[in-house]
Amino acid sequence: MAEKFAQAVEFCKKNVRYIAAAGLFIVLVIVLAKCSGNSADNAKPKKDAATEVVTEVTETAENYTQDAYPQINELISNYYTAYANGDTDTLATLADPLSDAEKSYIAVFSQYVEGYENISCYTKKGLDDTSYIASVYLEAKFKDVDTTAPGLETFYIRTREDGSLYIDNVYGQFNSQMEEYETDAEVSALLDAFSQQDDVAALQTDVQTKYDNALAADENLKNMVEKTIPDAITVWASDQAAAAKKAEEEQKAAEEEQKKAEEEAAKKAAEEQKKAEELAAAVVVYATDKVNVRAEASETADVIGQLEAGSQTTRLEDKDGWSRIDYSNGTQGYVKSEFLSTEAPTAPAADTTTDAAQTTTDTSAIAEGTVIRLTQSTNIRESMSEDAPKVATAFSGEKVTVIMSYAEGWTKVTYGDKTGYIKTELLK
Repeated sequence: MAEKFAQAVEFCKKNVRYIAAAGLFIVLVIVLAKCSGNSADNAKPKKDAATEVVTEVTETAENYTQDAYPQINELISNYYTAYANGDTDTLATLADPLSDAEKSYIAVFSQYVEGYENISCYTKKGLDDTSYIASVYLEAKFKDVDTTAPGLETFYIRTREDGSLYIDNVYGQFNSQMEEYETDAEVSALLDAFSQQDDVAALQTDVQTKYDNALAADENLKNMVEKTIPDAITVWASDQAAAAKKAEEEQKAAEEEQKKAEEEAAKKAAEEQKKAEELAAAVVVYATDKVNVRAEASETADVIGQLEAGSQTTRLEDKDGWSRIDYSNGTQGYVKSEFLSTEAPTAPAADTTTDAAQTTTDTSAIAEGTVIRLTQSTNIRESMSEDAPKVATAFSGEKVTVIMSYAEGWTKVTYGDKTGYIKTELLK
C-alpha cells in the first residue's frame, strides 16, 4: 500500500501545476506516522517559531483525553457522515477551506465507502484555549467488503466567534501534502511536535497493527485499499491534470485574444489620432474641375467618388502629383493635385453684364465681343481640342469675352489676360 501511495503522490507532484490542490492519500483508511499530512517533512514553520513551540510542547506534553469534548465528537461524526455520502456542501460548513480539487477527490473516494464506524476522538489542546488537536480513530466500512479498515487521522480544530467548532482544513491531509494554502508557522510547529510525542506514536503503532491484521484477514479489503481505490484515484488525478491543462490552454488563448483585441484597439486609436493630427494641419482646397477621387494615388486605381468643380475638400498630403484628401466621413482618397487649388472660386459680381442665355441666339455662332458669365467651371485650352494643354480654368460665375465662334464647336475667348478656346456648348 505504501508503494501505491508513493506512486500516486509522485504523480500529483509532477502535475501540481495542473491540479489545484493535490496529494493522493487514501484518506481515512490509515495514517502512518511516516506519511502523516502534518509530519516534519510537510510542515515548514519558521525556524525560531518551530524551535520554541517544539521545545515548549515537548517539555509540557499533556496526555490524550479520549472523547472528553462532546462538541468535538459531534463535529467529527458529522464530518465523516458527510464524507461517506460525498456531501461536499455539508463538509464545507465543517471543514474550511475545502478546495474544488478536494471536493472532486471526495466525490470519487466516497463511491467506495459505505460508512465510518467506532469513531473515537483523542484530544489535546491547541495553541490556545479555543483550539484543539484531535487524533481520530475510526473504522472504514467499504462497499462489498466485510472487514472494516482501522484508521487514524489528525485534525486541527478551531472555535468560531459564535462558539461553534470547525476543522481548519489547511492542516488536513489533502491540503498539507501539496501545501496549496499558506500555513501558520506556530500551528505547523505544534503539529510537528505533537506527532513526535510518545502517546501519539503509541496510538499510531496500535492502529497500524490493527490495520495490518485486518488486511491479512480479508483479501477483499486488501484488494480494495491496495488496488481498487489507488487505481481509481490515479485515474482521477489524470483527469484532473487533463482538465486543468485544458483550462490553462483556454485561459492562455483567452489572454492572447484579449491581447490581440487590445493591440487592435491601440492601433485603431493611433490611426484615429494620426487622422486627427492630419486634419489639424490640413489645407482647405477647391476642385478646379469635376474630377475623380481614387482609392490610391494612381490613374488606374478604383474610383470611389467625384468632386464637383468648385467643391471644397481638405488636403491631408500633397506628394508626387497626387493629393490625399479627407473625402467623406473620414474616408480618404486621392485626386490629381493639378485639379485642386487653395484659392476659392470667385463669387459672381453684381453687374449689368448679359448672361450667356441672354447674349446668344439659337445659332451656333456667338457674336464677337459678347461677355458671358459662366454657369459652370471649365478649362480654357490652347487649341480646339480636349487634349490640348490648359491655358487656365475659369470657375462658375466668372466672365469671358468672345473673340470668335467656329463651326468646329469651339469659341475663342479672352479670360483676364489669357486667350484660349472653350467648347461653344458650354457658353450657351
